Amino acid sequence: MERMFSRADLRKLLVPLMIEQALAMTIGMADTVMVASCSEAAVSGVSLIDSVNAVFLWLFPALATGGGVVLAQYIGRGEEENARRSVGQLTLLLVGFSLMISVAFMLFRDALLVLLFGQIEPQVMAYARTYFTVSIISYPFLALYNVGASVFRAVGNSKLSMTVSTAANVLNLIGNAILIYGFGLEVLGAGLATLASRILGAVIMIYKLLRPDCKVGMRSFGDLRFQKEMFGRILRIGIPSGLESAAFNIGKLLVASLVSTLVTSAITANAVMNTLQSIILIPTSAIHLAAVPIVGQCLGAGKTGDAKYYTKWLVGLAYICLFITAGGTLLFANPILSLFKLTPETTAVALRLLRFYFCIVVTLYPLAFTITPCLRAAGDVRFCLIGAMTGMWLGRILCSHLFVSFGWGIMGVWVAIVADWLIRIAFYLPRYLSGRWLKKKVI
Repeated sequence: MERMFSRADLRKLLVPLMIEQALAMTIGMADTVMVASCSEAAVSGVSLIDSVNAVFLWLFPALATGGGVVLAQYIGRGEEENARRSVGQLTLLLVGFSLMISVAFMLFRDALLVLLFGQIEPQVMAYARTYFTVSIISYPFLALYNVGASVFRAVGNSKLSMTVSTAANVLNLIGNAILIYGFGLEVLGAGLATLASRILGAVIMIYKLLRPDCKVGMRSFGDLRFQKEMFGRILRIGIPSGLESAAFNIGKLLVASLVSTLVTSAITANAVMNTLQSIILIPTSAIHLAAVPIVGQCLGAGKTGDAKYYTKWLVGLAYICLFITAGGTLLFANPILSLFKLTPETTAVALRLLRFYFCIVVTLYPLAFTITPCLRAAGDVRFCLIGAMTGMWLGRILCSHLFVSFGWGIMGVWVAIVADWLIRIAFYLPRYLSGRWLKKKVI
């Protein structure tokens, strides 16, 4: 039986996404090292604002998912005109939302900083204010980049988003080196480098969308006229996805607050594990991005059998990738942990957490997370939101506090992750097997 995507098609989509995720992680770590060279106050101010920026780094792509799902299904149907209209409405949504956020944050910047971070040291607050100001200006450009990335991934051209993301990250790295080390601009230099990289990403993406040879690109600014029905379709997918992303990040902040009450060795080991976890999950992050165009195009073409087949295929691929990345990290755990210059006590805690994490990630993670973007590509976003909220708040947050109160320390926080994942699996696996997600109507 001939499937909608060949193995070559899947490689063409997945490999650039994996490279993009890996490069972003590597350059991001180098970026942090450069800022840390300024002063402790500088890195503290930047890290505080990065916790705010992280919300939008996840929120804009989550909102763009709405446009990606609608676009992928129109492409599957072969309706290029409607696909092009959906791109205009997605641009209107993300740019409009980002401008509203930017204006509101700029007007209430100082009050917001005090509300979020209280009475921090004056020097840290000064650095935070500087970095926050430049970050606010960059939000609309970040939104425009996410429009382009979502569109080109939906049509199967993940190589372009990889290229643009790499160029933007490299510019950020070079800009940091010049502005921080060359001109001594410290945090302002870091902020301006980030702004320049986001402007570059936005300009390239919009240029590509406006080119005549882009079949689903915008032909004129008339495509940005509000179209109620199309705008509503994107919102029906984008809002639940955005709420899911926001809830997840707020939950992580609450858990981080709990971790901060533990002993220093536990806090440090947890920070190291968060870094290692991000590296381990690089391939699965790419798989989840690829799920929307793959499953969305199948359903747009009416090929529900292919949608189910590729969901299973993606879950299987996630298992293989996790065995390689998590297994490799555990196999070379001692030399990897030595890079962090930890005390023997902290190393022992981190090693114990890594062994535990390996056991759960290679058994539970794909069922808890890789099925979700496939359901979302079918338009089953409200069910995904309910499952994610229940897992995060009843599983991770409630159980973290409960297990820590039992005296389990940092291990209790990571055991709570199991509760979160099991709840998600209890929602998503039966939903997939029942086939009810295939009956959802997006367009």
